[in-house]
Amino acid sequence: MQRINQPAQHTHARIRAIVPMLAVAVLTATSTMFAHDFWLVPDAFWVAGDSTIRTSGRSGLRFPNGSAVQPARVADARIVGASSQTRITEMSVEGTSLRLFQKPTTPDQYLIAVGLTSRPSRSTPAGLARFLRAEGGADEATRLEREKAFAGRDSLVYHSASYATTLVQFGMGGPAAYTRSTGQPLQFIPLADPTHVHVGDTLHVRIEGNGKPLANAGLYTNGVVDSTATGEAATLHLMTDARGVAHIPLTKAGPWIIRAAHVSARPGAAGEWDVARATYVFNVGAGH
Repeated sequence: MQRINQPAQHTHARIRAIVPMLAVAVLTATSTMFAHDFWLVPDAFWVAGDSTIRTSGRSGLRFPNGSAVQPARVADARIVGASSQTRITEMSVEGTSLRLFQKPTTPDQYLIAVGLTSRPSRSTPAGLARFLRAEGGADEATRLEREKAFAGRDSLVYHSASYATTLVQFGMGGPAAYTRSTGQPLQFIPLADPTHVHVGDTLHVRIEGNGKPLANAGLYTNGVVDSTATGEAATLHLMTDARGVAHIPLTKAGPWIIRAAHVSARPGAAGEWDVARATYVFNVGAGH
């Protein structure tokens, strides 16, 4: 009897040893797919010329569900047209959203761009790598390690900030603004107008860090998360090409989010780094 039960005991012991490792693997995958992102979603991606553009800002793990960002955390909020930009000052918290309101004076396509205040942290290079991997920047952590960006340093200071952008068509006509730079340290520049994309199209997007294309940079993208889908099924991981361009196949209708992270040396501050994490939300039509 002892000989019969012993393999079962060993099996249970192996299972007990494996379960924690599986839990770690699942948590790692989940944190990679669903970082603590900040994003903007307009009430409508097309707004009548006599209306007000209303936009919700949220932070969370599963787009578009999240919690409100407090106005005190907003460092910069602007509406950017093809040839103009205006600061957004009317904002408040309503339920689970930071609400931003702006009524432009002329028909145009507008970018809504918001940056949150940066948060400095002292860490080791390994600690920064862990932070990046937990917050959707695994590819950026790998790049820094490959390039030995922190060689010879036992500690560093990084300033982490989140940036969010979305695109709205206000009224009929007016020049397009989707290629306009917002001046944010990490941004997405579509190569075609995102207000005219549909299921089955491919959106080509250039990622820029401090105004320069980022080659071989990683991004994650997905439509509104289906509560019945896993992170792996719902989220697409892509890399930019040598020109800093990623090619996103659009497989479902509704709002989509793109997110990425980028780390750069802080100008004039040795041993300090800027960590920019950015999102871009656009809408995909049901069909042509």
